[in-house]
Amino acid sequence: MLLIRDLLVSPRRFNDLQNSLKGIGSNLLASRLKELESADIVEKQPIGAGGHLYALTESGKALEPALLSLVRWGLAYGPESETGLHHQDDWDLLALKALFRANRAGDLSVCVQFKTDEFAGWMDIRDQRVTIGLGDAAEVDILVKGTIKDLFTGSESPDRLCTPESRDNLNRFMSAFVLPA
Repeated sequence: MLLIRDLLVSPRRFNDLQNSLKGIGSNLLASRLKELESADIVEKQPIGAGGHLYALTESGKALEPALLSLVRWGLAYGPESETGLHHQDDWDLLALKALFRANRAGDLSVCVQFKTDEFAGWMDIRDQRVTIGLGDAAEVDILVKGTIKDLFTGSESPDRLCTPESRDNLNRFMSAFVLPA
């Protein structure tokens, strides 16, 4: 499930997956990826000079609703994160997607870019659907100079993380999610 979690955010290289899954041996990761390929959940996509990315197939992407349900359960009933535990900001993209409520988004159509020195990721809401990804989005409506955690739970006011002309859209964006109490 952890491999699928990472691949729901974005296709990844072997080393990216290994870095995300702290402590997993390369033999075990290779074995798991082969099993997922055999089950038609993961596929290799060629890139560059002989390299490749691992990506979810259509049947792998069909696991998203189940994984998002598990994320919502974990946020509501799981233990609170402790300082110092392994965490990656891109996991928050998937967690935020799990907390999205279409009925609260209404006609909102916006692409939000999250950017720090260590992280770049984006979330796009169109037609009451959410798309997420890593890196820089093609067209950005709101640039948040921080992470998702900074925006929703940080000590900094959300208004200070974006330009003044983006504030109304940012508030509409933030109200499209139901965070656990």
